[in-house]
Amino acid sequence: MKSYVNIILIFVLLIFASGCGEETTPSKESPFIGGTTGLLISYDKDTPPAEVYDGGDFDFDVVVKLKNEGEYFISKEKVEVSLSGIDPKEFGLSDSDFVKHPDDDLQGTYKDSEGNKIEGTTTYVIFPKLNHHESLIGNTPYTIRAEVCYNYATNVNSMLCIKEGQVDKEGDICKINEKKAVFNSGGPVQVTSFEETPRGKNKFNFNFKIEPRGNGGIYKKDSNCEQTRANENKVFVSVDTGMDGLTCTGLDGGATSGYVTLYGGERIITCTQEAETGTDFEKPVNIKLEYDYKEGISTEVLVKHST
Repeated sequence: MKSYVNIILIFVLLIFASGCGEETTPSKESPFIGGTTGLLISYDKDTPPAEVYDGGDFDFDVVVKLKNEGEYFISKEKVEVSLSGIDPKEFGLSDSDFVKHPDDDLQGTYKDSEGNKIEGTTTYVIFPKLNHHESLIGNTPYTIRAEVCYNYATNVNSMLCIKEGQVDKEGDICKINEKKAVFNSGGPVQVTSFEETPRGKNKFNFNFKIEPRGNGGIYKKDSNCEQTRANENKVFVSVDTGMDGLTCTGLDGGATSGYVTLYGGERIITCTQEAETGTDFEKPVNIKLEYDYKEGISTEVLVKHST
């Protein structure tokens, strides 16, 4: 029994010793909280109620709750909430009563200097005093839909490898020819892959893929989500390496910034960076994706016939 215990102890010590000799590479921590949600949209409890009555004696409110779950600041003027699914006049209101902006700006969620998560703003948009004035012949269900259009952006970060001669060698501080870790701030449009490749002695390429990650519609920024071919699936992309000599293909509007259309739900952008250097180092690249975003929620309200 004693010899059996000694064998086990020797085996454990060998494993520990071999582990101590290994050099581990620390994983890179994202500067963002991340996630694929911009605004989190819901109805406040019992607003609207599940059941109301006809005949003009039953006022009720529809209250839409908005929480900025992502990491981009939105001014209140850039958020529009509208109701659909029911005729405003049938419920005692006008068309203009069914379109509103929140009273508050929406600060994004973020990490503080200690890495703690600070929650984004929660606010409410209230549509008051809906009332079915007419008399129905029987209980009638109505679907009320709240649609929200808001301006949003995703910030993206990765690291480029810059080398003398743009050639990878064993033991170098970084590699050019590889797929890179990529980090996205919280938002429904994301960069899902990032890859760097050498192109010549003083030049390299990098490409990245943009994809939607939410359930809503993507529109050209500041278009108020107007559903036209010119606005749909448009994202404004800006690329910044902090170095001269950067050009990107596929951006409508400029060498380092412009609009792209997400054909088939994605788009790959390729950039070329000139980089004459006498030393090896890593350099952050920052990408910003700007867009309008539209999504909605629905609920059913049963209007009962008053007897």
